[in-house]
Amino acid sequence: MSLEEQAINFIKMVAKNTDKPLYAGNSGGKDSAVIDKLLQLSGIEYNSYYTNTTIDPPGTIKHIKDNYKHTEILQPKESFLALVKRKGFPTRLNRYCCEYLKEYGSVGKIVFEGVRSEESSKRKGRDYIQCDTRKWQKGAQHVYPIYDWTEKQVYAFIKIYKIKLAPHYEFANRLGCIACPLVSRKGHRQKELDLYPKYYDAIKRAIILGMLHNPQWKLTCATNGDGELAMKWWLSGKTMNEYFNTYSFEKTNVGWKKTKKNEPVQQQINF
Repeated sequence: MSLEEQAINFIKMVAKNTDKPLYAGNSGGKDSAVIDKLLQLSGIEYNSYYTNTTIDPPGTIKHIKDNYKHTEILQPKESFLALVKRKGFPTRLNRYCCEYLKEYGSVGKIVFEGVRSEESSKRKGRDYIQCDTRKWQKGAQHVYPIYDWTEKQVYAFIKIYKIKLAPHYEFANRLGCIACPLVSRKGHRQKELDLYPKYYDAIKRAIILGMLHNPQWKLTCATNGDGELAMKWWLSGKTMNEYFNTYSFEKTNVGWKKTKKNEPVQQQINF
């Protein structure tokens, strides 16, 4: 049995064993494209949605509108830039942005997704149906029909069915939020921002405003409100203590205090 047949049979099995509505999360990426085609080939009924992260590569939404007219485009309550102003940068250890910009779409739903184990070590070892244990997800289930597929197999399927890919694939083999802190490939985030410099400028303006209105942030203390320095730290992938390692940081009642390491302490002389 081919991988395609296995995936279609799996999809039909999921549909047969539930009376709940089924959904597909369409990011506009290559794996989502394969999932959507498999769902169509299976003949099951499903609802497709795209969560506008407001930080996807240019042309992604148009690609969705032109090629997936059955896909509903969901809009977040706050844009990525608004979140940066309010909460600071998302990081690898605090990726709050996913909850606000993407994961709200799956709350309480059974969702087919293009997750593959090959993509990262964190995605290995999952079940083909993943129950979301986070309380706010209200029992959502994530279904992965192409979990075992390799990238080569994904592109072979795309070639067979002549699936049109989003314009960003002219420059890269990954489509996702620009400068996503979860991307571990060295220099990749900077390359994306070099490709789309307007995003760099917009994010920089957002963090400057965020630091201006939040002098208590550790980042404000570390950079003295310098937006360019803040961007360099964020794109480095390092923790603040690692990047600003010539300083020590102490949390106080009014914010953070920065002290240069090995700086001699001035002693008060009493006369």
